[in-house]
Amino acid sequence: MLQDEVLIQKIQNGEQDAFLYMIDTYSKLLWVVVGGILGTIGTPQDIEECISDVYVHVWQNPKAFNANRGSFKTFLAIVAKSKALDVYRKLSKSKVIEINEAISSSDDDLLGYVLAQEMHGELYSAIESLTEPNKEIVIRRFFFEEKPKAIADKTSLPVKEVENRLYQSKIKLRKILEGDNNLCTSKI
Repeated sequence: MLQDEVLIQKIQNGEQDAFLYMIDTYSKLLWVVVGGILGTIGTPQDIEECISDVYVHVWQNPKAFNANRGSFKTFLAIVAKSKALDVYRKLSKSKVIEINEAISSSDDDLLGYVLAQEMHGELYSAIESLTEPNKEIVIRRFFFEEKPKAIADKTSLPVKEVENRLYQSKIKLRKILEGDNNLCTSKI
């Protein structure tokens, strides 16, 4: 894995390989960040376009990254969050379901869509209620599909502890999603 300073230096030099490396390495992270914000209001195309805007921003402004302020991964996540919030504001102002569109689609399709969007928002909120490192472990396991061994290596935790935290977090998430809101304040 390229060091942050080396990667940004190569991007500043206009090296396309570094840019492609950035896309390959950080695309899942950006999908989680942008999708978490736009998932309830935007389309997959809106999410893709927003992620593309993040990459264009980095390509055009590589000097915006400051290694003293954090890692390149954190920088990308902040840029993605900012761009996604801008798109969210824009979409929320213009996002009105056309009455004809709602009437022409079947009630089951519309209800299914609404319930799926609501469930996505609830799941995101439930994951946000987890404390660190549990939140990171859950995101790495279920969004990035990393194995417990890889997560253990990245978090400097024993594999067994990662597995235990996954198990405890799944129980907490299930209870939160089933409506036991007392768990939102517990420390898991």
